[in-house]
Amino acid sequence: MARLEISSNQESGNQSFKQIEGDGWTSIYLPAICAGIIMTIVLFVAIACSKKSDSSANRISAPAEPAASTPVPATMVSAAAPQATKKVKKHRPANAIYVNGTYGVSFSYPRKYSLAAGNGKAQVPVQTSFLKPGAVQIAAVDVPDDSYPETDFSSALLNVSVNPGMSADECAQFVPASKDTEATKPSTIKMGANEFTALEQMSGEANHQADLKYYHLFKNGACYEFALDVETSRKADEDLAQLDRGQVFKQLEKMLSSAKIKDVQVPGVEKAEKASESKPEDSTTAETKSTGAKNDVTTDATPTISTPAADSKTEKPQVVTPEQK
Repeated sequence: MARLEISSNQESGNQSFKQIEGDGWTSIYLPAICAGIIMTIVLFVAIACSKKSDSSANRISAPAEPAASTPVPATMVSAAAPQATKKVKKHRPANAIYVNGTYGVSFSYPRKYSLAAGNGKAQVPVQTSFLKPGAVQIAAVDVPDDSYPETDFSSALLNVSVNPGMSADECAQFVPASKDTEATKPSTIKMGANEFTALEQMSGEANHQADLKYYHLFKNGACYEFALDVETSRKADEDLAQLDRGQVFKQLEKMLSSAKIKDVQVPGVEKAEKASESKPEDSTTAETKSTGAKNDVTTDATPTISTPAADSKTEKPQVVTPEQK
């Protein structure tokens, strides 16, 4: 009986030990296994997300790779720095402005043309068409000889003169260059800001012709003359195209249109007015002089160029650019 109880007690003890051993293993290792599984899953998900983010970042930043793939050497950066601060070169204006303060005349002309400021002593490039002598040359602008190649172009210029000893009625009259000159009737033409009395004269032969346009304007007690001259010439055996004179006159008229005449005291005007007032003439003397003047016009009246009297208020002519105005 005692053995049966011992054996039964041993069997029951072994069973309880096995049960206790089984319960301890599950309570110790099962949580660790679950935690390991969970960590593995989390790590896998994190790796997968990081791969996706890397691939999307590569796709977005792909276009910027060519610019970053070529590094700029330090020497090139230092060499390019001075060029960035270099000033932009300004181009010279195509036109210049001539100003004569003594007679109040100013006009614009192409810089490539040749300007000669007159002083009354130099040879006049073109004959004036004043009714009376006593003209003073102010300036002349000459067109370059090579402006119209392969044509019979000889010369073209703009000449500016002033005659202080004339009245308004006399300023509206012209003197023909010669007996053979073909002249049109005077007409009133507005060019730019001025209103001129104009006359065109043509002279010469087939191989050499001169076309002159005179523009008179009475202001400041004096008569201002702008003469436009276009000449053509060719030899008998030369095969040249005929010059389009109208095109050349357009270039000269651009200078004339820009002309401005300010209100100034013209030298010689006061003396001429005082002389006319101090010498009254009777009708017979006036008629005689008038007849003589008409005879001079129809025969060979050649106006002369005189030098203006010295004046402390006289300003020297100058040429300015548009920036200096």
